[in-house]
Amino acid sequence: MKEHDLIIFEDLNIQGMVKNHHLAKSIVDVSWNTLVQYTTYKAESAGAVVVLINPEYALQECSGCGNIKHDLKLSDRIYHCNACGLTMDRDENATINIKNRGFLSYLYAYMYLDRLLDKVGRGIPEVTLVEIGSIPERATPVAEAGSPIR
Repeated sequence: MKEHDLIIFEDLNIQGMVKNHHLAKSIVDVSWNTLVQYTTYKAESAGAVVVLINPEYALQECSGCGNIKHDLKLSDRIYHCNACGLTMDRDENATINIKNRGFLSYLYAYMYLDRLLDKVGRGIPEVTLVEIGSIPERATPVAEAGSPIR
């Protein structure tokens, strides 16, 4: 965590993935959601940011030109773009796409926030920056007013 300010994960649909009975055990064994939760928790305390991105077309999109290769099969290990001629390992291509999407998502979020902060006092209320992240699994729900604190 000390070396990285930004950590990017694919926002995978685990519930949908475990419906494939051939892969279900492997997917559950990996504990993807737990990994993301723990990483987010540790990143927040270290001052880093975790970004979840939509994985749609990350595998099929060319990291060089953005062309979508719809006929790519899961068994194809080499990605070759018919538009620009880029040839590389399929997983390396997907990794570059995920990194680029996560970084852009991070930049857009801060650019939007900066625009809001510039307009404070012109009809936009003051914005206070807070850390946003998932609630740790062991956190207790918010009690109603007047409830005793445990």
